[in-house]
Amino acid sequence: MLDPAWRVPALVRYVSELATDVVCLQEVESDVFAGLNTRLNAAGYSGQYARKRASKPDGCATFYRHEAFELMGTRVLEYADGSLWKANSGHIALLVMLRNSGHVLGIANTHLTWEPPSTFGGARLGYRQALQLLNECQTMAPTCDGWLICGDFNATPDSAIVATFQRAGFEYAHAGLARTYTCKVNTEIKMIDYLFYSPEFRAEPQDVVQIADQAVLPSVEQPSDHLPVVARFFWKS
Repeated sequence: MLDPAWRVPALVRYVSELATDVVCLQEVESDVFAGLNTRLNAAGYSGQYARKRASKPDGCATFYRHEAFELMGTRVLEYADGSLWKANSGHIALLVMLRNSGHVLGIANTHLTWEPPSTFGGARLGYRQALQLLNECQTMAPTCDGWLICGDFNATPDSAIVATFQRAGFEYAHAGLARTYTCKVNTEIKMIDYLFYSPEFRAEPQDVVQIADQAVLPSVEQPSDHLPVVARFFWKS
């Protein structure tokens, strides 16, 4: 199921059937992005890609519909999460600014570092990365009318990471939906993928596909090891 010869066309079909204006993907290898970009471009999408640092093979890819958006700029945030004894992790956030209907939308696409749940809160790389991403969005706030922060956060809804985004004024689109799970961690289904949105938006989330603990991902029906998290967003103004 991980063979690119099968998986890339399957992902293209899957993304096209979602019919969303914006698609944010994580853990995308460079050659997989090239294949996705070629095929999705023919379906009306443009793509931006940023590979992780520290010789990591994958990165973040953001696709948007040609007809819906005008690209205003991109930026890559490399998380400064190292120390005197340890180099930076290489994890990043890809920030894309798009103009739509007179508004400039900022989209941050990221994959935060996974760590054992027993890791002390302040010592968690993912937590420090979340703070840096929020600071970056706030620094860029004058250039954008609102923000969507999307990705694999490797954190459950009761985590300090999710609480940090909420304290900063962000909410995740599926907060009000019970039994929402986005992947399997070992043999347990969990929610670790989110669509956070700033107060300038209201959200209409779509139900996430239901899976059982014994489900296998990826599969013929689900070509990714994470389930798609989809919502419609509306400018309040």
